[in-house]
Amino acid sequence: MKTLAPLFALLALAALTPSAALAQTASPQASVSRAASPETVATLEKLNSEWLTAYKTHDGAALDRILADDFEAIYPGGRILGKADLLKTATDPSRTVASITWEDLKVMVFGEVAVVRARSRVNGKNAEGDFSSVNDYADVYVKRAGAWRAVSAHVVRVE
Repeated sequence: MKTLAPLFALLALAALTPSAALAQTASPQASVSRAASPETVATLEKLNSEWLTAYKTHDGAALDRILADDFEAIYPGGRILGKADLLKTATDPSRTVASITWEDLKVMVFGEVAVVRARSRVNGKNAEGDFSSVNDYADVYVKRAGAWRAVSAHVVRVE
């Protein structure tokens, strides 16, 4: 019987393989953003633009509207900021953003949840002096009471 144990394990693995392959095939289809309405995608693209522009214009009201009260972000170095922390940083008059751009924007909608992913390039000045960074980010939005609100962000510095 001991010599049959490896055979049974191999048969069990073979029996599971088609199911696993099917699950892997199904996942990419679930992430296709084409199922989202053009209006939904446009709304999320606009929110992304308003959010990033708010850093340059110190527009706390825009960020307050975009970010959910339970919003949390993970920034490079493992810093975790809540909504109040982000509003404080973005509206700090000693911090200026001279330019902020984004590229490779991708919007993925999964019903009432969406992920907005892109790369941003930021240049400015803060208390420590001039700064410049290139970051990849993923923002998670949830549709609540008919409006999209950002609940999470993950920012990774790439340059």
